[in-house]
Amino acid sequence: MKRVKKKIIGLTLLGSALLFTSCEHFGHGPGNDDVKPTTTYKVTLTNTVNYLNALAFNTPNGAMEAGPLTAVGQSYSIDFKAVNGARLSFATMSGVSNDWFFAPSEQGISLFDSNGPIAGDITDQIYLWDDGTEEEDPATFGGMDTGIPDDNTAVRVVEEDVTNYMKVWLDYDDSSDQFTLTIENIRGIDVDSNPIAISPGVVVLHAQNSPFFKVGQEDYGFGLEKIAREGNPTALHSWFTEVGKDGAPVRLSSSFTVFAPGVVYAFESANDPVFSEGEMVIPESGIEQIAEDGNNMVLFDYITETLHLPGAKSNETAPVGPGESLTFTIDVPKGYKLGINSMFVFSNDWFVSFGDMGYALSHGAGKSKGNEKASRQVYLFDAGTEVDQPIGFGPDQAPFQSGPNTGADDTDNTVRRVTEINDVQFGKGIVNSSAGVTANRDARGGYNLVSLSIETY
Repeated sequence: MKRVKKKIIGLTLLGSALLFTSCEHFGHGPGNDDVKPTTTYKVTLTNTVNYLNALAFNTPNGAMEAGPLTAVGQSYSIDFKAVNGARLSFATMSGVSNDWFFAPSEQGISLFDSNGPIAGDITDQIYLWDDGTEEEDPATFGGMDTGIPDDNTAVRVVEEDVTNYMKVWLDYDDSSDQFTLTIENIRGIDVDSNPIAISPGVVVLHAQNSPFFKVGQEDYGFGLEKIAREGNPTALHSWFTEVGKDGAPVRLSSSFTVFAPGVVYAFESANDPVFSEGEMVIPESGIEQIAEDGNNMVLFDYITETLHLPGAKSNETAPVGPGESLTFTIDVPKGYKLGINSMFVFSNDWFVSFGDMGYALSHGAGKSKGNEKASRQVYLFDAGTEVDQPIGFGPDQAPFQSGPNTGADDTDNTVRRVTEINDVQFGKGIVNSSAGVTANRDARGGYNLVSLSIETY
């Protein structure tokens, strides 16, 4: 396999999962000697970046209209952009079947290695799968829901070697940072045995496993069955690209990023004492250091030593990638609210946090109000301390800069919500979220970057 060399700057990604039990105890309230009941919370901020783009393909190269690949030499080509950390999956029907489809493994195909973007033949990473939804019967091949249900409903491998049926390869253009995936039928339907037709399908760029299916489990019900049984990619593509009531994506992540080690803290004032939307950052607060460089020490010291408030750094000391989490343990006096902060690393000075009124943790005996509610209140903020550069490509962003605090000053020096993201990493263009919504699968639509879990210890 040929690999196109390109310098890639990587980050070490660490993740951990911790188990806790539950208790409530009494302790000293911050800043005074009164004994107050406190509750210990486990807070988990998970990087949910996953689906990064979804593209339907249906028109063979050189053709004027959509259709399957039925003749030897016919092919589809799909152009897309991607960055290190992304994987490629696609699904297309094996047309002379009831519910068989071609796709990579559920992990997908890594688009980068230590030498840079991958180019060349990847057919050996493609398999023929059974969707488990319809019995194989030549009398009903390619029919529209005409077959009988499969006795075995699990998605499973039919053949691991498809090199006699198709050829699949990647090209990469350094000048445009663009990949091209080509799928070619090398067998066709005009043969006596094992005729092959390749249907329109869907390409998905993703950061986590199993975008289409899990081996040994039933079809998700999101539209893969329509490809596997009918060669129709519309339902699956629509599921990936659905938008919420505010017009932003419900499932597609705006961009690829890791999140830096963060801080959680508790306060009882009406507004967050660490930052205020629409105002400049407090110079000594540490917001600038965490938002620009992922340094949580200054913010932690400001909270615990200057403000004398409960605070905790994440148990993780390295950035966390998609599917990984930052975990915190914090003792919170009854009636206090929660604040949180972690850097969106592939930016100049963005961070995720609750709004500046914080999150009201307790009702009754200090139980959480629910993780879905908490996730919906985590937003993406611009600290207003450094001029913004394209996500993942800025020379003054933490993974790429020569040293801390190297970027130019922002002309707008106020803390504000990030209301739009220009996705230059995957070519989706402008993604708008007027509220700066970060929660994964929020009904409003947003950036689909994180989820938050709050549990009593």
